[in-house]
Amino acid sequence: MLFPTTGGRRRSTLFLFCGTHLFLLFLAGALLCMGMPGLAQAAPAVRISVEGVEGELRENILEYLSIEQRKREEDLSEEDVRRLYEKAPEEIRRALQPFGLYKPDVTSELSRKEDEWSARFMVDPGPAVRIREIDLAISGPGSGDARLVRLREDFPVKEGQVLHHERYERAKRMLQETAAEGGYLDAYFLEHKVVVHLEEYYASVEIHLDTGPLYYFGEITFHQEALRPEFLTRFIPFQQGDPYRISALLDLQSVLYESDYFSQVEVRPRRDLEEDLIIPVEVLLEPRKRQRYIFGIGYGTDTGVRGVLGWENRRVNRRGHKFTAELNLSEIRGSLTSRYTIPMKHPVTDHFDISAGFSHDDTQTSRSSTRLLGISYTQVRGKWQETFYLNFQQEKFTIGDESGDSTLLLPGTNWVRVRADNRINTTNGSRLLLDLRGAHTALVSDTSFIQARVHAKVIRSLGTVGRVILRGDVGTTRVKDLSRLPASQRFFAGGDQSVRGYAYNSLGPENAEGKVIGGKHLLVGSVEYEQHIMKKWSAAVFYDTGNALNRFSGALQQGAGFGIRWRSPVGPVRVDMAWALSKPDTPWRIHIAIGPDL
Repeated sequence: MLFPTTGGRRRSTLFLFCGTHLFLLFLAGALLCMGMPGLAQAAPAVRISVEGVEGELRENILEYLSIEQRKREEDLSEEDVRRLYEKAPEEIRRALQPFGLYKPDVTSELSRKEDEWSARFMVDPGPAVRIREIDLAISGPGSGDARLVRLREDFPVKEGQVLHHERYERAKRMLQETAAEGGYLDAYFLEHKVVVHLEEYYASVEIHLDTGPLYYFGEITFHQEALRPEFLTRFIPFQQGDPYRISALLDLQSVLYESDYFSQVEVRPRRDLEEDLIIPVEVLLEPRKRQRYIFGIGYGTDTGVRGVLGWENRRVNRRGHKFTAELNLSEIRGSLTSRYTIPMKHPVTDHFDISAGFSHDDTQTSRSSTRLLGISYTQVRGKWQETFYLNFQQEKFTIGDESGDSTLLLPGTNWVRVRADNRINTTNGSRLLLDLRGAHTALVSDTSFIQARVHAKVIRSLGTVGRVILRGDVGTTRVKDLSRLPASQRFFAGGDQSVRGYAYNSLGPENAEGKVIGGKHLLVGSVEYEQHIMKKWSAAVFYDTGNALNRFSGALQQGAGFGIRWRSPVGPVRVDMAWALSKPDTPWRIHIAIGPDL
């Protein structure tokens, strides 16, 4: 029994010994964590102050300062702080040299308060070195290239400028990139240097470029199975044997992607296969799905709820023909149209279309049903999109107390020009549409007329948070008997895109019963100011005037109001409250419209 008793005491003593040591270790760890003097030494905090310079000068100094870069290191000692502080003035001088400042005056002071260091640097940047001499020379086969000649005559680095090293480097890159863009892919610098003469305090620049030989386009090969190679060659904006141009390759990639035939386009110049300065080009294409389905729903005050359901065959055949069918339904209009498109010489912009369709319109002023068969040819001429068309249409219509059947063979043409920084949400831009059409009894039609219309819209920024929107519509018709003209060929005014404050197509000449029957002419003008409020929201005030007329001297109706705008991915959502100023008691209407600015 003695052994168990003795053994138990030994174990108790051992447990007490171990417990005491664990407690001491725990206490030491706690004191270290609490930062007790003598047990742990916290790294000193360092505060950096740079005075006398602002902007990019100050930012570059802070990038150069070692003490700024290392001030948050946990093991930074007092010796480290003092050593980094001593290096700082020279680092500041080097940081200012890229800006042409070679004689700065730098004073500094270092202080310590408890565990925080304060390093203060006062910088007087001094005078800047200016460029007195520039020796710019271009040699080699491309020395007379028009792009290089223009760049040499208007080189970004000029005599009398402050020496700015980044501007010098950009100018060098621009020179070499311009040579490469022109097909001189091996262009290199024989000499390039900046010499700063500190005693006289000026700089001299020397740049000598050798263009090397001119390269040319070789064979262009397409890797795909969807379309005929001879059709794809119509997209190529250059020919085999033309001087090599990087921009031409980018244009090729862009037009192929914009054609909507391909989901991926990769243009590869094969310099590894170059022979006698001829570079072949390979184009790798991934076709889009042949079938595309369209579905959309929206709302507008003019149309009410509207929806669209469509189907497109992107590749009817290997010649790139397309077919589209579309059903549009709204509270005032229903239409079913189909179009067969044949790409022409420039497939992205030029095409021949055969179309057929049926539509039914039912507004508060007219009702009509129209069957149409048409052909058209569209091409780009300069900055204009030009379309020639020939439509055959049969229309049954009722306007006021007039009803009739109309058969028209309508040849016509229109020109459209759009210039915009962004067609969906435009800051600065314009759209101009000119349309001319007519019919004659000698050519199938049951009435003769000629009609012209001009639509213009201009958007201009006003400061950084506002913009002015001007809109105008002018139309005129020459016809002997207006009653023979169907509803689709008469002019009406009023609505979201016309004179706000009035219902859609509710303005125009009236019959004896006071019902609007449409007119021969159209005059509409609008001015609007839009002010940005926050993020995607803005507010607008506007004034509209116009009417459909039988004589241009007729009275114009006026509307005005205010609205809010929200920038959506498909264009601004516009909600307007407008007053019909020309009506008794100036009634008001709410107008809602969604769609791109141009």
